[in-house]
Amino acid sequence: MPRSWPVLLWAPNVIGYVRIVLTFVGYHYAMHDWRLTVGTYGLDAADGLAARLLGQSSTFGAVLDMTPAPPALLPEAVTAGGLGGGSWSQPCVCACAVLCALVTLDMFSHWYHMYASLKLGLGSHKESTRSNALRRSALAAANECENALLRFYYKKPVLFVACAGTEFWYVAMYAAHFADAADYAGLVLRATLPIMLFKQVCNAVQLGVAMRLILEYDEQERQKAEKAA
Repeated sequence: MPRSWPVLLWAPNVIGYVRIVLTFVGYHYAMHDWRLTVGTYGLDAADGLAARLLGQSSTFGAVLDMTPAPPALLPEAVTAGGLGGGSWSQPCVCACAVLCALVTLDMFSHWYHMYASLKLGLGSHKESTRSNALRRSALAAANECENALLRFYYKKPVLFVACAGTEFWYVAMYAAHFADAADYAGLVLRATLPIMLFKQVCNAVQLGVAMRLILEYDEQERQKAEKAA
């Protein structure tokens, strides 16, 4: 598919549309068929790979790439709570609330960081913030500890492992409630738990830094307006 085609029809974006459809398929089958539900994640990395191979990276594609990922985890979180013990007991409700809160943190963190990146010209939310003055100013909004953590987190291998490991953890948490998947899911849960916890810390730090960047931008705009008045 050539770059001369409309961005809307670029291959990575078409894959993104399919991922959104598969997200709703996962919603429908989550309570009954773990294999089909887990299978809906099959294209999770395909759009990014296609963008790199075909030279079809776009801002629209970057936003679209984020769109189905966190919402796709919600049925796993809710279903894991509902399947625990076969009923919505109090512990299951609490577990479901915690899982949904973590997914929500992931969504908020990515959207705030994406908006701050686009508003301030910092590049993609998956890029390191080290290459120019604007990106250095982004890290200036973080303290020394946050700065070091984000620099490490934004390295491509680390970011890939953190995102993939966290998604595997959620999927394994869900699949563990089905008898024919429990053994394998338990192994995956234990193996990916440290990665998932690391990702939650990074999500919280990323959200805080992005919020400070947006507030700093608003303050600068307010000061400009006052000077112009």
